Amino acid sequence: MEKRKFIALKVGRNTFRKFYLDEILFIKADGAYLNIFFDGNDKHTITVSGKTLKKLAEELQNTELLQINRSCIVNTKKCVELKDCSCPELKLSNNEVLKPITMNLSKLKNIFNIEN
Repeated sequence: MEKRKFIALKVGRNTFRKFYLDEILFIKADGAYLNIFFDGNDKHTITVSGKTLKKLAEELQNTELLQINRSCIVNTKKCVELKDCSCPELKLSNNEVLKPITMNLSKLKNIFNIEN
């Protein structure tokens, strides 16, 4: 089975767009919409609809994208620092800090080779 390389999401009334997983920095839920943040100098974001974060997280199982809390999915390849304290936080390659980490902390520790 070939590893998933992209997801297709609704960006307009009848329009779907292909998003390559390695270009995604993180995905954040905003009500009925999802904001997709991309890595790069221009810090661009695309808003999509038609799918909940929970459904998207289920589709993205066994990929480099991992849900870290109720409203955020992060690309683990873009994670550069994990602060494991009373309120764990994650620093990404663009210096964005995401917190709190309430889900999958043990998976993140494995990615950073930290023993539990």
